[in-house]
Amino acid sequence: MNIAVVSYSYTGNNNRFAESLAEGLSAELVRVQPKKQVTYGTITMDLMLGRTPAVSPSPESLSHFDLLMFVAPIWMGQVAFPLRAYLAALRKHPKPYCFLSISGGADSVNPKVPDELKKRAGQAPVFVLDQHIRDLLPAEPAPTRDDTSKYQLTNEDLARITQMALEQLKQAVPAAR
Repeated sequence: MNIAVVSYSYTGNNNRFAESLAEGLSAELVRVQPKKQVTYGTITMDLMLGRTPAVSPSPESLSHFDLLMFVAPIWMGQVAFPLRAYLAALRKHPKPYCFLSISGGADSVNPKVPDELKKRAGQAPVFVLDQHIRDLLPAEPAPTRDDTSKYQLTNEDLARITQMALEQLKQAVPAAR
């Protein structure tokens, strides 16, 4: 099975996770690069205006893969905006995909993400893994948004989360074994 791990990361955690997944699957790693710099301001404006940032590589460049594994953060309860173009491409040319995220989770869980993915891609993902950084930190004192945004995955975190993702993939897509 020809698999691409398609990664966007703001803090580096999702890129490290994507690298680990790609290595574990012997899959191709594709890093998404927005054509304009991403800042908290552009994130807010993209949210308010429903914008889809221009990105490279082009979504069409992924057409030869059998399975796409998107790895990106969740911003304000939504999939990171640089992935919107890739999800729209799936709507036009359906294929199996997964969504995996290392997200802050300081405020709450992200229950609307699977529905958003289905709406944007025109089909539900094979599976969603949303690992909250909040759950990697001690419960007391309660992690703040500042704590979660500064956190960098440890090698132990990365190994555990990668193993969890690979097990979910094997259950959801037996051909990926």
